Amino acid sequence: MYHLIKKDLLMQKKSLKLSILLMAFFSITLSNIGHVGFLVSVLAITYQLALGASALEDKNNSDKILISLPIKKSTIVLSKYASIYVYAAFAILIYGVIYLIVKLVHAPLNVSFTFIGIMGAVTAVTLFCSISFPLIFKYGYLKSKMANMVIFFVFIFGGSGLYKFANSGQVSWNQRITDFLSNASEPVAILLLLGLLLVILFLSYTVSLRFYTKREF
Repeated sequence: MYHLIKKDLLMQKKSLKLSILLMAFFSITLSNIGHVGFLVSVLAITYQLALGASALEDKNNSDKILISLPIKKSTIVLSKYASIYVYAAFAILIYGVIYLIVKLVHAPLNVSFTFIGIMGAVTAVTLFCSISFPLIFKYGYLKSKMANMVIFFVFIFGGSGLYKFANSGQVSWNQRITDFLSNASEPVAILLLLGLLLVILFLSYTVSLRFYTKREF
């Protein structure tokens, strides 16, 4: 699995360099929206790299080569899911460096870099990839490209709208969740969130593996 992730990274050397510039751009243009700007930045970079790897594989017919090698399909699928956190960690690291530079030079930017922001970004990345990956493993990148773009923009704009609506006082369930998390200790809240994300990932992985196993190349 390590070598499969390494392969995806080596194929995207130019994209990795471009993502550094994009992260710098996002940190400037989205600095006025704090945590949300950080979340959007990490999600955008992860989207670019995760789907970029799939695009290159479709272009080079890498899937046909991979399934001809003595590699289990479960390993191929699992490596894709593991790679999203490599990309997310890369994006978070770059953003963290930018945050330190902004603080050192006292630039007039409200760049946010907190543990809550990191957890929010990881959650967004997990949810997005858990929806988009089954489509890629069933139809391939090119056929699912438009659907994944729609999903991405729904996450960006729909998520912001839902957040505002949930905090407008018009929904009671938001207050109940807030009260529950406020009363729970931080470790308990983190464990609950991680547990939920693991369940979602497992279900998505299972569906993706099923699609990939039955897919005809």
